[in-house]
Amino acid sequence: MKLKTKFTLLVALCTFALLGSFYQLSKNSAERTFLAFNKQSAVTFGHSLLDDDLVEEALTGKTFASPEATLTFLASTFPEQLFIWRDANSTADVKILNPDLTIDYEQVKSGHQFSIHHPGVAAFVVQFNEAQYVLSPQGELFWLPEVLLDRSFEKEALQQAMLDDFMLTLVILSIIAALLAWLGSWYFLSPLKQLKRSFKAIESGELDTRLALKRHDEVGEIINSFNNLAAWLQGLHQQYKQMNSDLSHELRTPLNGIRSRLEAMEDGIVPMDKAQLAVITQDLHNVNRIIDDLCLLSLTESKQLTLSSTRVNLSELLTSTLVRYQAQAEARGVKLDADIQEGVSVTLDAGRVRQIVVNLLDNAFKYGADGGVVTLKLSYQDNELVITVADCGQGMSPNQLEQVFERFYRAQGSRHDTSSLGLGLPICRQLAELMGATLTATSTENQGASFSLRFSRLT
Repeated sequence: MKLKTKFTLLVALCTFALLGSFYQLSKNSAERTFLAFNKQSAVTFGHSLLDDDLVEEALTGKTFASPEATLTFLASTFPEQLFIWRDANSTADVKILNPDLTIDYEQVKSGHQFSIHHPGVAAFVVQFNEAQYVLSPQGELFWLPEVLLDRSFEKEALQQAMLDDFMLTLVILSIIAALLAWLGSWYFLSPLKQLKRSFKAIESGELDTRLALKRHDEVGEIINSFNNLAAWLQGLHQQYKQMNSDLSHELRTPLNGIRSRLEAMEDGIVPMDKAQLAVITQDLHNVNRIIDDLCLLSLTESKQLTLSSTRVNLSELLTSTLVRYQAQAEARGVKLDADIQEGVSVTLDAGRVRQIVVNLLDNAFKYGADGGVVTLKLSYQDNELVITVADCGQGMSPNQLEQVFERFYRAQGSRHDTSSLGLGLPICRQLAELMGATLTATSTENQGASFSLRFSRLT
């Protein structure tokens, strides 16, 4: 499963779980709150509503010194009611007996509106079409069951409690979400932390560092790429060490030979004649060849080598190249077979193709002449133009076959080759890639080796 899919599923699952939990907890909390409120509000209003005649009967024949005295008397007579007194000539003069409450009055078109305030809750608004009882000379009385006011305030308190519960639930679920996010990030980033430590180890020179974590997502692909990179760096480092050793040896041998011969000539031990100069010239040629090979390999690997493509008769080119090996084949008792399709004309860099074929034929004679047969073949196979050089010699093991195109690698020694540096095949492969071709090798031990140069887009 891809990392993107895992992350999407994790986020979706956490979101669903958290929202579902929040919904369920909020629903249960609301149900419990309203159930409790409804139980408390189960009031028989028939017993709570006060008839005007009862108030008039209670006030008949009584005189009070102040509105407060009137309200006190009525509250003691009808304790379940909340009485409001208002001055008929002043909208600001409104009195209520409960000291915990404050009241505001507003004249509206449909009558009288009062806003009763209790600290910490919203105002309770009640409206009357007219005064329920008129006191002489200028007072007006209004009343309502206190249970209505109490239930209104309790409802407000319960709503606030619900909001507090919802907020607490949201905070708790947010903490859980943060914890799940942290655990998820730890799960996803833990391999990357291992990868970081492994890169540090590589930087410290521990090129054998590998990660054994088995995953099949993008992180697993990165880890696999890291292991491949580490293996490549380790192999490159080994090649570098081997290259230093090989270059030191290959360059030191001819240079030491040149120096020793020149010193011998100076001392008169060896005559300064054409034979000695020829040996020195050959040593210089070997040094120059090594330098040329290294430069050519560098140019091909950096894609800076310029190709010169022209229309060429490839059949004639290979036939003429094979002629130069006839004498060598006769001298060593090797049968040189040619299976070259006639009339093959294509556009390519003839010099580079010839360079590849010459290198492959040289290797065939160096390492496969023991088989007695070397074959050069040109043909079309599955819409590809294929040049094949094969021998029937010692062949290569699977391990040798994997490394045969690496720089400075020599599959096996040859009594006919004393100066090979292992650069020929890497150069040939790079040249093939520059021309849009592929160079491959197949081999079986004791059954020879075959190298195929394949062109798929030639015209």
